[in-house]
Amino acid sequence: MIADLTFDRPDADGVRCPRFVPHASIPISAACLIASSLREMLRELFGSACEVALGEPTAIDPGTWGVLTSAAHCFLTRGRQTDVVLVLSDSDARRLVLHALGEVGPIVPGALSALEWRAMERFAARCDPAFEPLCAERRGPSHAVAASELPACVEYFDVRVRAPIALTLGVGIVRDLPDPGPSGALSAEALARVPLELRAECARGTIDVRRLLDLRVGDVVRLDTKVASPAVLKVGSTCFATGACGIRGAYQAFSIDDVDALALGDGP
Repeated sequence: MIADLTFDRPDADGVRCPRFVPHASIPISAACLIASSLREMLRELFGSACEVALGEPTAIDPGTWGVLTSAAHCFLTRGRQTDVVLVLSDSDARRLVLHALGEVGPIVPGALSALEWRAMERFAARCDPAFEPLCAERRGPSHAVAASELPACVEYFDVRVRAPIALTLGVGIVRDLPDPGPSGALSAEALARVPLELRAECARGTIDVRRLLDLRVGDVVRLDTKVASPAVLKVGSTCFATGACGIRGAYQAFSIDDVDALALGDGP
């Protein structure tokens, strides 16, 4: 088992004792891919933009797993590489169902109705494809499992939904992933549906802080880019194409003149 070196809190003499803690085998890249897939699934389900934050994968013990699944709804997805458990607290499950059914009102404790439970099962089924990077081949659809009958998970991370509603989707794995796991190079198929934010820049320049703070409506800022210079298309901070900005129909568009093969990973 791989372990990380950490240090305890300082004792009375100010000494921090070192110790080793289990290292999570879930690559952060796989967790990010799952969070992105869940975000897109929620966007389609709710019909509005969805904001999520990812919790760092961590190794857990049976006691911690018991606390996480206490009073929670759990759905097990079996896979070739590992089994995945989706964990949703009772309050978050009710909040999710109310929002999905278009209902408003306070969270009322008690058993879910047949309609509400069916909505929960359909939601868990919609989450299934997102777990493919961990399962490496799903073996059947997810199914609800009582917390007392669940296998203990050895690693866990959560996807915290902030909008359009606030809830937390917990993701646990039953078996450590083989080294090196799905890290390194994820397959093109696994990455095919990952959304990327594009940014087109038609001009660039610099400005000092004093000038920036003094800007007012009507001021003109001179940029460094010449009129005939090509625009660039970026993913994050990486420029991977040059071309020209324009309009196609009712939308702004970017016409590509050249693609940077190295930026796309096709170079030597």
